[in-house]
Amino acid sequence: MMTLKHAGLIVGAIACLAPADGFADKIGDPAAPLEIVEWIKGNPVDVSDGKNVYVVAFWAALSPASRACLPKLGALQTKLKDKGVVVVGISDEPVNRIREFIGMPEAQVEFSVAADDQRKTARNYMVAYGQNGIPYAFIVGRDGKVLWHGHPMTGLDKALDEILGGRYNLPRAIKLDAVRAEVNDYQALARKGDPKALELGRKLLAARTNSVPQLCDLAYRIVTDVHSTNRDFVLAGQALDIAQRLASSNAAPVMLTRGVMLFEQGKQDEGIALAKQAIELAKDPKEKAALELRVRVMEGRREAESRNRQRRDRPPQSPLPLDP
Repeated sequence: MMTLKHAGLIVGAIACLAPADGFADKIGDPAAPLEIVEWIKGNPVDVSDGKNVYVVAFWAALSPASRACLPKLGALQTKLKDKGVVVVGISDEPVNRIREFIGMPEAQVEFSVAADDQRKTARNYMVAYGQNGIPYAFIVGRDGKVLWHGHPMTGLDKALDEILGGRYNLPRAIKLDAVRAEVNDYQALARKGDPKALELGRKLLAARTNSVPQLCDLAYRIVTDVHSTNRDFVLAGQALDIAQRLASSNAAPVMLTRGVMLFEQGKQDEGIALAKQAIELAKDPKEKAALELRVRVMEGRREAESRNRQRRDRPPQSPLPLDP
């Protein structure tokens, strides 16, 4: 998932908050309540009521990636409503902006929508789970516990299907989530410039030398941590080199992540070109769609940053003469 610079106010504010004590920060823990300033569409939701399976999705009207996943969230709500699934979209944007956006016919927002209360809900979910990019979703089970979290376009359908069918392997999910928590610890040290980050980073790399997905995830999270001034691009490159050797060919996820790394290093055109090559390698339609979405976000950032540079470089206009 790409971190969205054009939604920087939203993402940046999330990253600056501290997690609330006593709330979940890993799969299997009780879900925090939703702290909402206004329910804009649908009825208020209590994720601990034991009545439904809840999908809590964080998004923003200003985010192209968020807008791209809204139809999918709506389709899931329609498909799984009779099975007790409730989708809730939460944004920390002003209420009027959210209401205006979801009122547009092209928005296709077919699920409950709420405005966060001073980003308290984002703090209890996004920050507690070490996430700083949107869109992002959490599944809360009927037992009121967080069962899954991730990008809405990747794995959400499968997780819901397994949860509703009683086939979800919660112990395995908890074990995999522990890997995510380790990277969070590394990122916290790296952001502070703590020398221990280098040692922990090497340990994380050594523990992932047999897993292409974990190597790509480690590299991706390092290079997209835009709030850190100490991103270890060397470590990320080493992870991708190992992943590339493990893959039977130059697999799409490896190439995509390498493209993102180039993009974050300032080589935007080269990074986007490589990411587009990754799309050509993708065989699964869902994987291809996810890669295309990430490329669109990269292109959006490039265009936004180009406009910002043009504004900065524009010479100041001479003041208009005063009327005599």
